[in-house]
Amino acid sequence: MIQVTYFHHSGFMVETEKNCLIFDYFTENGKYDFLDISKYSSKKIVVFVSHFHQDHYDRKIFDWQKTIPQIQYVLSDDVTPIRTVQNVHKVHFGKIYQIDDIIIETFHSNDEGVAFLVKADNKVIYHAGDLNWWHWNGENDKFNKGIAGMYKKEIDKMKDSVIDVAFVPVDPRLEENYILGLDYIMKTIKVKKAFPMHFWKKYDIYNTLQKDERSVNYRNCVVSIQHMNELFVIKEEEV
Repeated sequence: MIQVTYFHHSGFMVETEKNCLIFDYFTENGKYDFLDISKYSSKKIVVFVSHFHQDHYDRKIFDWQKTIPQIQYVLSDDVTPIRTVQNVHKVHFGKIYQIDDIIIETFHSNDEGVAFLVKADNKVIYHAGDLNWWHWNGENDKFNKGIAGMYKKEIDKMKDSVIDVAFVPVDPRLEENYILGLDYIMKTIKVKKAFPMHFWKKYDIYNTLQKDERSVNYRNCVVSIQHMNELFVIKEEEV
């Protein structure tokens, strides 16, 4: 069984049997604070930050070490932690890292920082960060083709993987192109459960996805997120 908590924007927590993995926690300048970290002290806690953008990197995460001294931080190398924080692992794209029994593979974002493929407790979790098929209608063809090519190149590196849970951007600002990144990964890689993210509180994006003819072959694998701080329990037979 896996438990997934959607916090806000691109922020998620994944609980496996022994581990608690937190990705891109975001409180929107302190407006929201979702997590009492002390509740998870019995597990190994690893906090991931994909890049330095304000909607993915919240310095609140470093306060948690006061409560859980052994907490680990995996930070893209463009992120600068506060100096007093311990157990910091700076990571670069295109590398494989290991923290005890957790294996972390990084991929090159076509925006900033990295995407993460994490193996823990025999589960595989993918968090895209800002790696996405960013096709902007106002940009020129050269730009959009370059972004698409880089995206496909990075996703293709995972084509032999089976991903239990994937967190993938579906940004409504891209208009009809919002689905391109999700569509490519779902058609390239075996993904059991996909969580939309980076949708700027536009929770109706799930309904849009379900009606989009492009999602017909995988829409039953896409999870509906309805509100902040929402908990999902994924049973063993589902992953």
